[in-house]
Amino acid sequence: MSISFFVFCEDDDVLPLASSYLPVTGEDGGGFSPSCFQHTVLPSSGYIGVVEHASYLSGAIASGRQVLEPVLNLATMQSYQLDDLRHLEAMLDNADVLTVAPIALPGSLRTHLKVSDADLALLLSLLEARYPEYIGYAHAYLQGRSGSTEALVVMHQSLFSRFWEFTSVLVQAFYRELDARTLSVDRVRSFRSLFPFLLQVFLSAQQDLRINYTGSVRFQSVKTPLFLPAWKAEAVAVVFASNEHFAPALGVSLYSLLEHGSAANSYDIVVLSSDLSEDSKARLQRVAGRYPNARLRFYNPQAILSGRKLQKNPTDHISMETYYRFLIADILSEYSKVLYLDCDTVILADVAELLTVDIQDTVLAACLDPEIPSLALQADRSTADYLVNVLGLQQGDPYLQAGVLVLDLQAMRRLHSVDAWIALASERKYRYNDQDILNKECKGRFFVLDMEWNTVVDCNHRRLPLIESGPYAVYQAYREARKHPKIVHYAGFEKPWDAPASDFAYLFWEYAVLSGFYDRLLDMLHEPKKKVRLLDRLVPRGSRRRAWAKRWLYALSGN
Repeated sequence: MSISFFVFCEDDDVLPLASSYLPVTGEDGGGFSPSCFQHTVLPSSGYIGVVEHASYLSGAIASGRQVLEPVLNLATMQSYQLDDLRHLEAMLDNADVLTVAPIALPGSLRTHLKVSDADLALLLSLLEARYPEYIGYAHAYLQGRSGSTEALVVMHQSLFSRFWEFTSVLVQAFYRELDARTLSVDRVRSFRSLFPFLLQVFLSAQQDLRINYTGSVRFQSVKTPLFLPAWKAEAVAVVFASNEHFAPALGVSLYSLLEHGSAANSYDIVVLSSDLSEDSKARLQRVAGRYPNARLRFYNPQAILSGRKLQKNPTDHISMETYYRFLIADILSEYSKVLYLDCDTVILADVAELLTVDIQDTVLAACLDPEIPSLALQADRSTADYLVNVLGLQQGDPYLQAGVLVLDLQAMRRLHSVDAWIALASERKYRYNDQDILNKECKGRFFVLDMEWNTVVDCNHRRLPLIESGPYAVYQAYREARKHPKIVHYAGFEKPWDAPASDFAYLFWEYAVLSGFYDRLLDMLHEPKKKVRLLDRLVPRGSRRRAWAKRWLYALSGN
């Protein structure tokens, strides 16, 4: 047995009734006009089904029930058996039709149709003129107190061919009677309710049909694809994660990256975000559009994260978007290696070089964090104890800085599934959140890059003295990297748009001018400062007092 499906109501845009038929597979799904019925070829299949764009038949749901889910993702597909048509095939069991059972309504079906009286009257008059044997069923169905407003059905091929002809004739006649110049958006949208109506009228008029019933699942959001295909096999794949607040910084980073790219390379740039505004997306696309060898795409990871709750350390300044790097192995599964970059960076070299580095069968490549070894050597032993007892790192073990990562996606999946990475990220026992998780799980499995590829700034003039008090080799490597950085990383709470005279801020502002976000960055620079919380007044960020308070909190919590 085989089933071919057509999708009714492809998306939330305005689609006329006729163009709602869009085959899931096949070269020609019909145009966006009523004439699509004239040139759409029905597939050769034992059964043909119709589903709505966000609603699907499910053998995992009892007949007569409709379940509402927030998003469509791999987990929900498997949960409702949408990934395997054999469940529907088994439910057909020699039936002519598989569909949803009619549900009881508080009033007549007519009160639930969103179409106007005039448009319904037009359709009924056409039905009576062309298919008079159906008109009685139509009136009875409208007056009944049960029915279905969903276009969810699987029919035998021969039956569907008759239904297709029936609907085609009525739809084309319906549109010929309308004046397109007078159609409002809301009116065109209302035509969608006519298709389920015609479907039920057609089925009720058939004699001796063998009908099986099942439940359905409806998804509030189906816009996010399950994964992003590779743009080009040889492309340099780069991933950023950003929220709306960091969009201007992302613009600067994106522009600096493309300015130092090579015309010989193709750059597939993906931004993971759940709240970027249309203004920010348009500005970023304009930047990328200056470079014909670059492609910019946006992906909302909330579909993957639906049903899972991530938590982070409430004492730090890190955004939730930093956890998105754990999802890359599934989102860009067609690439073997991907470069992840924090968006508070300025790129001063061609990042394609990073993907040519032989990372020697490790999970990822990253630079050392020059600050952590110094913290571990301080008189207070809480950091050293934390590295040993929580992260399993011994003295001398390298500790990576996670703002620049070369990820071997196959190795990432072998080490942990995305579900397992998310579960680890939900544990509230880490001081530096996702960075600590990567250090713990990738111990002995990461390749160390030169620190020039992730040169962290001297945040609030406190990082450099701290590094200087740590291991001499780390201090020397950091000092050398500062002389010729390839990526400057504004890690920490002090950002160039907050402190324009801060370390390496002049580089940020140099690229900001042509980033497409200069006006918004100036607004951020001059906007009134937010009211300082009592906690921040008592223990200011970057102060020795705050560092002491953190150590006390960690000791008190057992971390």
